[in-house]
Amino acid sequence: MATNQIAVRVSVLEGPWSAYKGLADGLRGEGLQIMSVARDARALLDSLGTDPPQVAILDVEADGDTAEGCSVTEGISLLREARKRRLEVRMLMLAAVNAPEVISQCFDEGASGYLFRVGLGVGSVANAIQGLVKGERLFPVQLLRNDFEQPPAVTQPASVLHTLTQREREVLAYVAGGADNLKISAHLQIAERTVKSHVTQLYRKLGAENRTQLALRACHLGVRPPPDL
Repeated sequence: MATNQIAVRVSVLEGPWSAYKGLADGLRGEGLQIMSVARDARALLDSLGTDPPQVAILDVEADGDTAEGCSVTEGISLLREARKRRLEVRMLMLAAVNAPEVISQCFDEGASGYLFRVGLGVGSVANAIQGLVKGERLFPVQLLRNDFEQPPAVTQPASVLHTLTQREREVLAYVAGGADNLKISAHLQIAERTVKSHVTQLYRKLGAENRTQLALRACHLGVRPPPDL
């Protein structure tokens, strides 16, 4: 890291995997500033409000496999609470859970990235953090591959965008950028229930089954996130 470059501030919800990997110390070695390391979701959430990092890493376990660490359901609850508190922190989920519906729920509740831990190293996590700080949204490579290998039954040409209303196109751009409904409503100055209605219409028109898939379809169609995200 260049001497005039400010280190990215990071907090970690540590689980057995990240503890075994020595993730916090490894990220320090990559030039990142570790603000806090917590082993309890509530403790991490409280620290985000008092001295917020730029990125929070949530290392979570599958439900029912949490003799140590936090479950993915607890992680989702943390995401939901952070969203309610309007915390401006990028959330990166690290997990072995690969169920699309779980991954989609994480993004729905405000996650900025979700990575599978299998084969993941400290350097890859550090690169992911740098991407999040730049405003990128990180999907699991495996999920992206599945989406390309299993495209919608009817392939959508770019002209499908012409079937969307102006407001639907605006909402889709924010979805592509990882914004949740609450954030979209604030940016567009419309009610959250109106955003939900637009998202439902986008599911129907673009043939998406969940928010993650909708964001991927948007990217395939060349939709770019708004500059104010």
